[in-house]
Amino acid sequence: MKFKLGLLLLLNLLLLTGCFTGESGLSISKENLTLDKVTNALNAEGIEMVPEDIEKDWKLHRIKPHRFSVTQPTEKTINKEYISVYIYRSEQARIKGLQDLNHQKQKYDMQIPLIYEHKNVLILYWHHQNVDDAENAKFNVQIKHALQGL
Repeated sequence: MKFKLGLLLLLNLLLLTGCFTGESGLSISKENLTLDKVTNALNAEGIEMVPEDIEKDWKLHRIKPHRFSVTQPTEKTINKEYISVYIYRSEQARIKGLQDLNHQKQKYDMQIPLIYEHKNVLILYWHHQNVDDAENAKFNVQIKHALQGL
């Protein structure tokens, strides 16, 4: 009788812990950000975002980005700058996406974007500044402020 009761309690414990963490062991937080939350925060910082449909874009850890050309409402630009927004299911998945990006950077000779991470979101800002002057890119401060507010 004691053996059956102990076995029953052990099974309940296993079932309950499995339900809380999901199959992969990575819990999905209710605090995860959505594309709407991110774009609204960027718009609130004065960044005008126009969706761009690009056939061949980098998938990072199996996630395809949402690509936007970015400007300020009062300017007309010839050389567009872009923001790629990756929305992951968890922070752990976002970290794997960044690792994937770092692997790609080593493989290819390419322009290095500014990289922003917050919760489950990875943002790549494709600007026109030199690598040494990247911190002075046009929307760097606004992107940082937008993410801090989320």
